[in-house]
Amino acid sequence: MQAVDEKTPVAKAGKSIAYGESLYNEAMHFLIEEAGLLDDGLFNEWLEKMADDIRCIMPVRQSLNSQSGSGFDDNMIWLDEDKATLSFKVQRLYGGSAWAEDPPSRVRRLITNLRLYETTNPTEYLAKSYLLIQRSRGDAHQFDTFSARREDVLRQTNKGWQLARRTVYVDQAVLGLANLAIFV
Repeated sequence: MQAVDEKTPVAKAGKSIAYGESLYNEAMHFLIEEAGLLDDGLFNEWLEKMADDIRCIMPVRQSLNSQSGSGFDDNMIWLDEDKATLSFKVQRLYGGSAWAEDPPSRVRRLITNLRLYETTNPTEYLAKSYLLIQRSRGDAHQFDTFSARREDVLRQTNKGWQLARRTVYVDQAVLGLANLAIFV
């Protein structure tokens, strides 16, 4: 397995697609709608937007000096999920056995700074974006905050856009969340 490195994208970036171009607008719309489905708790509808070969990984960030590398490798990963594990998580959320999310968290996902690139596959695009999550749990007056950079492979299909791969590079070395029971 290739080491996870924040300098190595999940797909090789080709020509940049400019803000305002129709493909850019479609990709941004997809990412905003995806975040909205998750924020609204529409997990089955969200799951339909995942490709059958989806893979989502979130490597652990290490605080290293600059000569020691990027701080990410494949030996420590917070999440490594495919369609089966994502489907299982969705079933748990609807089935009443996801105790960490009962009552459900109130979550807002903000997607910004999208940069979109062609790849060697004419139906796939590399989408680099920033993610900020605010989560409120129970009656707590404090929010959990989670920030990251994402590299997604978005695929155009006859069903519309789908997410084929996601790598989430967290900004925090220590997450500071009570649990990671939400989708990132």
